[in-house]
Amino acid sequence: MASLQSALVRFLLRRSDIWNKTLSDIRKDMEKIKSKGLPDGVEFKKDTINDVCVEKIVPCGALKNKAILYFHGGGFCLGIYSSNREFVARIAKESGLQVILVDYRLAPEHPFPEALEDAVSVYKGLLQESCHPKDIIVMGDSSGCGLALSALLVLKQSSMAMPLAAAFITPVFDFTGKSESFKTRAKKDPFKLTDPLGIAKIYVEDNEPTSAVISPLYGQLDGLPPMLVHAADYDVFLCDSIKLQEKALKAGINIELKVWTKMWHIFHMQASIVPEAQKAMNEIYTYINERLK
Repeated sequence: MASLQSALVRFLLRRSDIWNKTLSDIRKDMEKIKSKGLPDGVEFKKDTINDVCVEKIVPCGALKNKAILYFHGGGFCLGIYSSNREFVARIAKESGLQVILVDYRLAPEHPFPEALEDAVSVYKGLLQESCHPKDIIVMGDSSGCGLALSALLVLKQSSMAMPLAAAFITPVFDFTGKSESFKTRAKKDPFKLTDPLGIAKIYVEDNEPTSAVISPLYGQLDGLPPMLVHAADYDVFLCDSIKLQEKALKAGINIELKVWTKMWHIFHMQASIVPEAQKAMNEIYTYINERLK
């Protein structure tokens, strides 16, 4: 049974109508969100890895040369704002691990494949600096999961060693616009999206959406690392997670999928007020720590 807190958040999300706007208006709205501040006990600094901008968030006592490589969502068009920076900072503190938040280039100013090039470059740069592949967990939310998975497919084609594991939060892996849950979850999704892909279409443009470098759900998954996938019952992107699990199992990939009942897209970000979100994050921390520590 869903908590009263989750029901209240769903109600507020339905009233807010955050995403049915132009890219310019969405960016303005995101800039208005005031920072609540980074949690105590974490060090924050901007840096570059292999000429790509990143934000490094390091908790006190973090294990050396071990890292979570994080790709934020935002339809490839929205950058690092206070909300996702603070979310990732909480991940760093609770996991006790350094998190590298990739500030990849954004469409339409930097069209496909520039974000993908940045994702690949940062992973390669980490290996060149000091990290062993088995000391890295790749993580992301929403479209950031699609970017991360496409990058892993590119790296695999280059015979690069894979990271230890990947953890995906309510992922988007299919940018063809043909997902079945666009219809089956439309009435339950609290965001009430008139077009689920929205601003992500700016990134796809006239490129072939079934290409694995855009929609990794259509790629060959064999050889990829183990994965944890958290999906949400009230999310129009639910089918992306279900289909990924089906393909991954056929490819012999160790994948754990959990669909959270009556939850919504990236509900994990409300962990401070929604008990189910905190429980979900605790499961992710356990998954990460059992592997990296």
